[in-house]
Amino acid sequence: MNTALEELEIYKKNVRLAKSTLYTYTLYLKKFLKYLSEEMENDLHLIYLDKVSKLIDINGRIIRYFPINSKIIDNYLSLIKHKGFNVLKDNYKALMSFFKFLEHNYNFSNPMYTLEFQLKDYLEEKKYFTVLTRGNILKLLNTIHVHSDNLERDVNLFLTLISTGCRIGEILKLKCEEIDGTNDTLFLNKTKTKVERLLFLRIEMGKALKKYTINCNRKSSDFVFLSDDNKPFTNKEINTLLKKYLEIARLPIITVHGLRRTFATIMADQGTPIDVIRQLLGHESLSTTKQYINPHYVRNKDFNAPNNKLILDYLNHKI
Repeated sequence: MNTALEELEIYKKNVRLAKSTLYTYTLYLKKFLKYLSEEMENDLHLIYLDKVSKLIDINGRIIRYFPINSKIIDNYLSLIKHKGFNVLKDNYKALMSFFKFLEHNYNFSNPMYTLEFQLKDYLEEKKYFTVLTRGNILKLLNTIHVHSDNLERDVNLFLTLISTGCRIGEILKLKCEEIDGTNDTLFLNKTKTKVERLLFLRIEMGKALKKYTINCNRKSSDFVFLSDDNKPFTNKEINTLLKKYLEIARLPIITVHGLRRTFATIMADQGTPIDVIRQLLGHESLSTTKQYINPHYVRNKDFNAPNNKLILDYLNHKI
């Protein structure tokens, strides 16, 4: 094997992760390797993960080397547990991702499989997030209609976010050519997980989005949603815009990511299978999807209106 730092560089170039996730993992992995070098009392650039300890005979000769083991990682995770569960979880996930990569490429024995350290033992008391109700959503849309300086853009933008559950980055990178107005679909190319998705919209939403891009004289390669000066939006700008409308409407203040959680919760409330919600959100695991559903949401199981019918009627009559 190469040195640990060299293996980290190879990992960075070959692993399939979102840019932000890779940045976080790399940061924590470098800190772990620094810890390792301090424990071994050796230069960081001379650390080899398959030669972390050695067996020496009575004459001082090296009989054999031993690779990194789970005890070392147990000690490291215990050392940083005071930093809080989220930091601990990200460190754990970074180490798991890195050692799985080594396992796959070198048949390296993965020490993460035999850890005594249990992440679940450090779970903080769960704080349930706020989501919007159906009534809240209609009130939000009405507020946008009354107070927006760019009505067609803002209604289409927030309707798309609310009714698809997409990540804000996915919608802001959506191009006009990726909208199919005839079949009411979106083709998501720039996703967090680097996996392309074909997303089915509610009836006539594709047509409404196409109409909006035509009204804006967008080219097929342009982003669908742009700021007032025709520049790409930032996540912060969209969150600020949402907060403004929520404050005017006197609704609970949530982030744009909260709209994604709202989508998941309402879908679950309507009896949608959890695995279908997982696929719609673009999650890799069901456990992640379950965290997006607020169990304290007031159930409306006898709500008979077709899903999003009121919202879509609103779009058709107000724009």
